[in-house]
Amino acid sequence: MPIRSIPDLPRMLSEALEHAETALCINDDGQRLLYCNRAFGRLLGHAPESLVGRPFDELVDARPAANDRVEALVRCHDGRRIWCGIASTGLNRATGEPDLQLLALTEITQSKIHEVLLDRLLEGMARDEPPEHLMEAACLEIERLLPRTSASVLRVNAGRLHPLAGPSLPPAYLQALDGLPLGDGPGSEGAWAGEVERHPLWSAYRHLLPPELRSCSITPIRSSTGQLIGSFVCYGRGEQAPCATQQCLLDICTHLCALVLERDQARTRIHQLAYYDDLTGLPNRHLLQNLASAELAGAAARRQGLAVLYIGLDRFRQINDSFGRPSGDELLRTIARRLRQACRDEDHVGRQANDEFVVLLPACDRAAAGVHLARLKAALDAPWRVAGAPHNPSASIGISLFPEDGEDFQSLLRHAAMAMNQAKGKGKSRGGQVFFSEELERLAQERVALESALREALARQRLHLNYQPLVDIRAGRLRGAEVLARWHHPQLGNISPERFIPLSEECGLSIELGRWVLREACRQLAEWRHAGLQVPEISVNLSAGDFQDPQLPVAVLRTLEEHGLHGTDLTLEITESALMEADSDTLGVLDQLHELGIRLALDDFGTGYSSLARLNRLPVQELKLDRSFVRDLESNSTSRTLSDAVLNIGRSLGMTVVAEGIENPEQLRILEAQGYRVAQGYLLSPPLPAEGFAAWLKARQVAG
Repeated sequence: MPIRSIPDLPRMLSEALEHAETALCINDDGQRLLYCNRAFGRLLGHAPESLVGRPFDELVDARPAANDRVEALVRCHDGRRIWCGIASTGLNRATGEPDLQLLALTEITQSKIHEVLLDRLLEGMARDEPPEHLMEAACLEIERLLPRTSASVLRVNAGRLHPLAGPSLPPAYLQALDGLPLGDGPGSEGAWAGEVERHPLWSAYRHLLPPELRSCSITPIRSSTGQLIGSFVCYGRGEQAPCATQQCLLDICTHLCALVLERDQARTRIHQLAYYDDLTGLPNRHLLQNLASAELAGAAARRQGLAVLYIGLDRFRQINDSFGRPSGDELLRTIARRLRQACRDEDHVGRQANDEFVVLLPACDRAAAGVHLARLKAALDAPWRVAGAPHNPSASIGISLFPEDGEDFQSLLRHAAMAMNQAKGKGKSRGGQVFFSEELERLAQERVALESALREALARQRLHLNYQPLVDIRAGRLRGAEVLARWHHPQLGNISPERFIPLSEECGLSIELGRWVLREACRQLAEWRHAGLQVPEISVNLSAGDFQDPQLPVAVLRTLEEHGLHGTDLTLEITESALMEADSDTLGVLDQLHELGIRLALDDFGTGYSSLARLNRLPVQELKLDRSFVRDLESNSTSRTLSDAVLNIGRSLGMTVVAEGIENPEQLRILEAQGYRVAQGYLLSPPLPAEGFAAWLKARQVAG
């Protein structure tokens, strides 16, 4: 049946239009509304009859052509704007009158707001726009859709609120919120909606808001892990909470804001890791280089000075070993905080290495550097509590000056580091300050050359050993021999152990040197015994680094077995200062050596600060009285008192006490009278090469 033949068709079509779920309207050729159905009225919040005769473009921001599809904003009765998809169909009238236009509107606000905002934010992120600009765009889009609303975005950072955007809010209000602790101000809660006047959070701030903003809704912005990273806050001109549709818009906007803030957080974190020290928050070496380059360029242009301070903490490893790494980390954070507080705003503080810091002082000459040094030292040396007890940190500082000590940062840094090493005094002094000088440069160049020569000497076995007898002064017989490394360089001549042994420790050669001395000494002892010479034992000095090596007991045992010797044939000497700084691993190495039957001797006793209780717990069988106590025994009663005290300490702990450095008969007489039994020194015999030692021993055996 043709459609025109259907009975009562016009009435049925009219009812279908009126009751359709789709919003429908008919416009004339002048784009005025001739008809709209109930769904159209509901969509816009109007009574349908009130819309008839109104221009279509008063309601819709578009004028679609016939048989076209567009997306446009539609104005609702309450002022809201919604996105709609609009499909247009031309209606041709057979009477020759102007054609009409049937329009079907479908709300697409949720998908469209997501699309519009997502495109805008993604485009902005691609252009590296600041998050403030992107958050402002989000606020403006919400305000466009909800005209009676003022929107803002607050970032949560380190437990505090920071406004990122609020284009329609008073600047004074946003400024008042900046820096508020989380929980103390608007935007710090989770989701909330209500009247500003009745909420206690606004009591201190409502006077800064326009009086027409009477309600507020807060939507939390959370990261993908659920962390609160911000709040989307909307202020309304009415008292009602957002409807479901409005809240849906806010949820969409909040989700997109989270993408922006998370990306910005990631970029900030990457920048932080690239340019800042993670533990202390100070600039790292890369950023410090950039800052220094800029400061040096400015100093050169203004013809001003600049100081570089290289700060090295003293005994930091001891803190780590004694109290644990967390305590060491806390000390580093404390030092960083103190340095920042002691410096001027224009100064720069950075962390250079594990326990080393660098300070840049712009507009600073030598005299001004001295003033700054005093202030920094006072801050660094202030007591600090570790494990509940007070501790006094100290630091050695080297200073270089622009332009006299260098015109680029690397030169200034290297020279300041040289001065800092000099201030440390190779471990003999603490808390010093040294300005760089040309003499330090010369010494550094000599050190590099000497290090190279030492490496070559070890590789080609150009060092040799001397042996100094230890004598039982009561029985007049040999007690043993102390092994002493010696180095004669073809061009530099004899290089004293006081120079090359500390150098070996500084450049990482001490273990190699110690192993060579041990092998050569054991070989020589076995050779003497094979030749019939009765040498009871040998004493070998090892560095602190040797005793920190967990492989030392295995290496010693292998060397002894290789030459047919036993643990009782060997004494290993460790300095008092090294023993006092020994960590648990080092003490474990000492215990293993003791279990092998090897004697352990404490060298230079009396020069450190040994605890008697600690000494009693250590596997040490021998104390060696430092030669500084023997030097003026004849004329100094204090030295005699101290030497007597050391002997009594050793006896009380069941240890042998050896007197070193005896050079004249009166010293020997005093020590023998005090009860010393074992001694060594030039009076008895100087250090001798292997052949000379053998000759000395044969002569005594013949004489005996």
